[in-house]
Amino acid sequence: MAKGDEEAFAAFFADAEPKLRRALVAGYGPDVGRDAAAEALTLGWRDWVRVSQMQNPAGYLYRAGERWARRQKPRGVALLAGTTTEPLHFEPGLESALNHLSLRQRQVVVLVSGFGLSHAEAAELLGLSRSSIQNHVERGMTKLRHHLGAPL
Repeated sequence: MAKGDEEAFAAFFADAEPKLRRALVAGYGPDVGRDAAAEALTLGWRDWVRVSQMQNPAGYLYRAGERWARRQKPRGVALLAGTTTEPLHFEPGLESALNHLSLRQRQVVVLVSGFGLSHAEAAELLGLSRSSIQNHVERGMTKLRHHLGAPL
């Protein structure tokens, strides 16, 4: 890989890695999600010349990480454990409630409401339309409120 390509990948990595990791952890838990992000970014590094020419390289690598994660057959996704070094303060039933959402709803709710990605950023990363992101957020939050006994 040429020096310019290495620098371009480093810049891409700095922007895309946290988003990829968060999206994959939201779907598959911290262990499988982090490994899936690492596998996807390794693919991106290895094939950077080709990947860099794609319209949505982060979206492509997200889907590659998702395929890798699905092959791991994660069981009992623990979403909130090990995601940060700071002490977590959250509703005790949140993890169970998140696990009652569909995979896509869980990912979108965590990315948008938990990590603060915009609908446009989540849409680009997950390869969905902004309206799909909006629908997943609305439905996911309604289900969370219902599961947690919060007012709708």
